[in-house]
Parts: sequence; C-alpha cells; structure tokens
Amino acid sequence: MSQKITRPRIVVGVNHSPAATAVLRWALGEARLRNAVIEAVHAWQWSGQHRASYAPMGTWRSHDEEYEAARERTRRVVAQVLPATEPIVTHGPPAQVLLTHCADAEMLVLGTRSPAPGMPATATPVVAACIMGARCPVVVISSPAAPSPAFHGYELSGARSG
Repeated sequence: MSQKITRPRIVVGVNHSPAATAVLRWALGEARLRNAVIEAVHAWQWSGQHRASYAPMGTWRSHDEEYEAARERTRRVVAQVLPATEPIVTHGPPAQVLLTHCADAEMLVLGTRSPAPGMPATATPVVAACIMGARCPVVVISSPAAPSPAFHGYELSGARSG
C-alpha cells in the first residue's frame, strides 16, 4: 500500500500592507525549519455588494474586474518574498476565509499594524477572530519585529496554487 506523504502547510494571511512582506519573510524562515509549504491567502469582498443602487455606474467595477485586480495586487506582494508561489485569493470576510484555509494547517501566520512608538500593539478584529477560532497555532508578527529573509535558496516545491 502506497501512502502519500504531504508536507505541513503554513497559511499566511496576506493583505496589501507593508506588514504583509514582513509576515511572509517570517513564515519563510519557519517553513524552512519545518520543511513546510507556505500558502499565501488573501480575502477580498466585492465592493459592488455594498454600493447604493443610486451610485453612479461609472464608478462601479464588476465582480470579475475587482477579483483580477485583487489577485494581481496580491501576486505582486507575495512575489517580493516568494516569487514562485501563487497566492490564493478568495471572496469572503477575512477571518472566515483564513479560518477555513487553516483548518488542517500546521500554523496560521498573521501581521499587525505597527502601533505608534511607546504604544502597545492591539489585535485587529480579524486577528482576534483567528486567535479565538483557529484549530492550529496562530502567530502574530509585528512588522518591525520580523527578521530579514535568511533562506535565499529555499524553494517551496509542492506549494499549492489557487
């Protein structure tokens, strides 16, 4: 009987902020230590579902146009750290999307905004929901605390694309 051996997955929540790069760099080092695959996940919601029916049509973008824009922007963010990784871009509320994707993952890695100097970091609603609802460990990285990539030659073969 042949048994398929799969590598552990580290799910990384990726938004379009500068902190996303720091989070991906931290996850890269952790993936190297665990021989894991990184799954970069971005959640988006179509703005058209929240527009008033009387809003000017010239300002609307279709569902597909917004999805493609979000996917391309996420690709650019991820490519800064993991050029060979295709991010997963999923429609839905961020916490729900992340919790779904990390259900059978080894770890979920999220970032926080850097607070003003001298102020403690606070969890965003998405971070708080993920900490409370994840079935795996959740690591929260503050962008100044994230190290530079230490594993330049590391390849994430077997990474899933979405």
